[in-house]
Amino acid sequence: MASRGRNLMPWINLTVRRGALTKEMQHAVMAKLTDALMFWEKVPDTPEARKKMKGWVYEVAEDADYSGGSAGHEDPFYFIEVRLPAGRFDVLTKRHMILDFTKIILLAEGKPPAPESANRIWVTIVELKEEDWGIGGHVDWLRDYESSLIVLGTELKPRS
Repeated sequence: MASRGRNLMPWINLTVRRGALTKEMQHAVMAKLTDALMFWEKVPDTPEARKKMKGWVYEVAEDADYSGGSAGHEDPFYFIEVRLPAGRFDVLTKRHMILDFTKIILLAEGKPPAPESANRIWVTIVELKEEDWGIGGHVDWLRDYESSLIVLGTELKPRS
């Protein structure tokens, strides 16, 4: 990948049932997920690199965590989505990261790495082409873009 692509930082979304992890544990989990992602990305652990690592925790209601179409199950499910620039990781690196992310959740729960526990943790990696995401309104935030709004205007009104 070109060095320009290395400036694009990934992010982590963790979706969890409300109450499955305390806030303190959510913070610890996100910190460890970030550490693992930086490890597999081979990003140096510097304050500047850490500022660019993003993550969000989404808590869903206790009855909004479905398995087999039913919210009636004892142990929560966890969904971890990692968004990365396309082509950043090879297949083996993705496998290692998915395994590490699963182990981090099991550590947070205090559960052994048994299949019945690990199968509740789903990790997806979404690869985005550089032109498919932006920051500050630009896909290439190093350039200034013309805007259609210069011609179209900024007034918002319904069509008649």
